[in-house]
Amino acid sequence: MKQEVRIPEVAEGVKSGTVVALMVAVGDKVEADQTLLELETDKAVVAIPTSLAGTVKEILVAEGDLVKIGALVAVLESVAGPEALGRKGDEDEKEEESQTASENQVTAAPAVSVEKPVAQPNSAPEAVAVVPNEPEGSVDLTPVRRDDRVAPASPSVRRQARELGVDIYQVQGTGAGGRISAEDVREFVRTTMQRVTGGAMGTAEFPGLHAQRPLPDFSRFGTSNRQPMSKIRELTADAMSYAWSTIPMVTQYDKAQIGRVEAFRKEFNLTATPDTKLTMTAFLAKVCAVALQAFPQFNSVLDLASRELVFLHYINIGVAVDTPNGLLVPVIQGADTKGVEKIASELNELAERTRERRITPTELEGGTFTISNLGGIGGTAFTPIVYAPQVAILGVSEAEMQPVWNGTEFIPQLVMPLSLTYDHRVIDGADGARFLRWICNALENPLHLVMKG
Repeated sequence: MKQEVRIPEVAEGVKSGTVVALMVAVGDKVEADQTLLELETDKAVVAIPTSLAGTVKEILVAEGDLVKIGALVAVLESVAGPEALGRKGDEDEKEEESQTASENQVTAAPAVSVEKPVAQPNSAPEAVAVVPNEPEGSVDLTPVRRDDRVAPASPSVRRQARELGVDIYQVQGTGAGGRISAEDVREFVRTTMQRVTGGAMGTAEFPGLHAQRPLPDFSRFGTSNRQPMSKIRELTADAMSYAWSTIPMVTQYDKAQIGRVEAFRKEFNLTATPDTKLTMTAFLAKVCAVALQAFPQFNSVLDLASRELVFLHYINIGVAVDTPNGLLVPVIQGADTKGVEKIASELNELAERTRERRITPTELEGGTFTISNLGGIGGTAFTPIVYAPQVAILGVSEAEMQPVWNGTEFIPQLVMPLSLTYDHRVIDGADGARFLRWICNALENPLHLVMKG
């Protein structure tokens, strides 16, 4: 009995991903829940398993392919009769089989599912020019090139892009091999207009590459080479560009004397296991969680479309982790309800899996405040960028011994520089100063957490 394997929903809002590794080959026998492939989606690599055992008869995707949620990726031969991955009962199964049979009459390449608009009664036809008798799989290599690159699109799609004033090289293709379709051009226009107008609900973001001025001809000055942006780098560029262009940010600085906390941390770690060793980031996460309770506007979201400030009743602290593949931010859920030791244990485990790219998409979601600790690298201060829709982020630099005046003399103290960046539409300067000073006082006098938390 043949069974289809489709890409299931892996996280809320995720619509597609890139196949980064195939774990099986045609002819392999697989067990239930065995991983068939690894899919890079958003900022995580997700294992896609099969819910049934059988023999792999077909693999319909290749490494590097961009596939949508629900796309058919493999066909198994099974003696049992469990439902194919991602199906929801007999009615859904019959409906999907009917749709598959209908699609196979139109095209013989089901490797990537492509959603086509359904014609509605009395609806006006789309004004898209089509060249008669144009081979569906042809790629026009004659238009003007950029360096040695050619956008993979047919002549009719290129003409549509020119008529709409779209630079075809800024459109991301969703077809096989990155091929650009007419729908990709229309989607680019829609998201660009949402970027300009803020969208119908004022919440639209603009995925993909951003418009930029034409680059110079680098060959005039010497040799160069090109490397494609990783998915993580692309998403980071998008998020940072969006935040920088839409959020008026202010950064305030302060210094905390952390001698007492550091002495306690070192003493505790003498008898701690590797999994429970305390880090300064764990202390900071707990301090910030309590501070967010004392200053709820820092744990809020600005909804401009509704002209409302959304106060969140949960506190999830994101912690930036430096990985070989780029910056990722796993989230400590419910940090306000956990002790420092529990936070340290979770953070150590999350950081390890993040660096190994075993983090799940849900563990990167839901943050209400972020900490970026560069103390282990060095530096005296920096200005972190707020991660929308959050309204604040704390930057931490390297602690060092400094002479501190106590009223009668200078004494050596371990001082840690802190940088707080916040959305000035939500937070005033005075509130920013109070919040940061509160954090410093809590680090200098840990009993402050008990008194004020």
